[in-house]
Amino acid sequence: MLLLIYALVGYGVSNKALCKILIQLGHKVFVSEARALNEEERKELFALGVEFEENGNSDKILQADWIVVSPSVKPDHPIISHALERVLTDLDVVLNIEKPGFIIGITGTNGKTTTCRMFEHVMSKLGKKVAVAGNVGNPVSNVLGQRFDYLIMELSSFQLFWAKSLPIDVGLILNIEPNHLDWHPNFEHYVESKLKLFKFAKDKYIHRDCETIVKSKGYSVRFFSPIRVTEDGIEFCGEIYPSRNDLLKTYQNQQNLSAVLTVMKFLGFEPYEVLNALEDFRPPHHRMELVASIDGVQFVNDSKSTSAAATIAALENYSDGRVVLILTGRGKNENYDPLIKQIKKKAKHVVVFGEIRSRIVPLLKESNVPFCVVENMEQAVLEAFKSASFGDVVLLSPAAASFDLYSSYAERGEHFVRVVKFFQEGK
Repeated sequence: MLLLIYALVGYGVSNKALCKILIQLGHKVFVSEARALNEEERKELFALGVEFEENGNSDKILQADWIVVSPSVKPDHPIISHALERVLTDLDVVLNIEKPGFIIGITGTNGKTTTCRMFEHVMSKLGKKVAVAGNVGNPVSNVLGQRFDYLIMELSSFQLFWAKSLPIDVGLILNIEPNHLDWHPNFEHYVESKLKLFKFAKDKYIHRDCETIVKSKGYSVRFFSPIRVTEDGIEFCGEIYPSRNDLLKTYQNQQNLSAVLTVMKFLGFEPYEVLNALEDFRPPHHRMELVASIDGVQFVNDSKSTSAAATIAALENYSDGRVVLILTGRGKNENYDPLIKQIKKKAKHVVVFGEIRSRIVPLLKESNVPFCVVENMEQAVLEAFKSASFGDVVLLSPAAASFDLYSSYAERGEHFVRVVKFFQEGK
């Protein structure tokens, strides 16, 4: 085996796992991190015998045979932009060392993690050995050396932008809406990154709503459409199948479920056995999660909705004028006009805090939407409850990233849950 020099730019979860793999294989590794490393990370690198730099990236990166970037590294990085032909992701490196099984690659603006977990749940129930890796927080390096019937890969637009060659058997794009425009220079760049999945995949599936986007690119694709919820269950491909799991019937999961049913049918599984396996499926936390019902008002945690499109979809689950919406976080340079239109239809009141208020408050004023500005989550929950009536929903669906006040959408969602539970106990 040819021994190489790898420069790992960014020492996050994925590159930490990859670093150990590369050292085990005998390669030389150099780590370059823009932030300050913590003491545990320094000790780890010393123990591995890895040279590193911190608090900035230097031209030493360019001395490597291959440069492996963390997904957050931007395309216009002043050093890496001079060596784009040598840039890889951890996915490229690991999956081309050894392909662990049949790979289903999943991307989309919304629903990626939930759909990945649906596939995992179904396949496990049907006796298949399955793993989920990639953008879900489980680095692909962790599956190296193992064999699976199916590997489900969640892929972000960042990962796809940097990827060079991924051995994907089925590529699935759930949806494409404006997102991450603080990273991508424009929407077209974001779209191209998402569609790059189809350059790698043998079989390609995309939501019917994206037909116009994909037609101009010349890809041979199969389409899926949302399932329809009926009194008797779920209608898929003209037939009605029984389903008692109401969590599958939210506006968002109708789309996710249709994607799963379509691909599973392609793989030879019957819709009835897929739906039967999903009867006890529960979506991951912070996605349309009912926290409590207080005096007839439901409190729902949808902290994972970090874009305007995701919040628009969340609001679609409720009757017009029955939502008190909490918006918070750091925006992604999006056009909020479609969100405001949906808010006018669905929300009776909006509570705003965090950096997004500078963008959203003028739009709410202009649209005559009732709103208030608060300083923190505690005030937001209190003010939201004051504005709600019996039968209403207080919905945390922030339409923005969490990084102004929280380390992650999960931390933000957990804070909301704690505040609601405390409020419930005090009632």
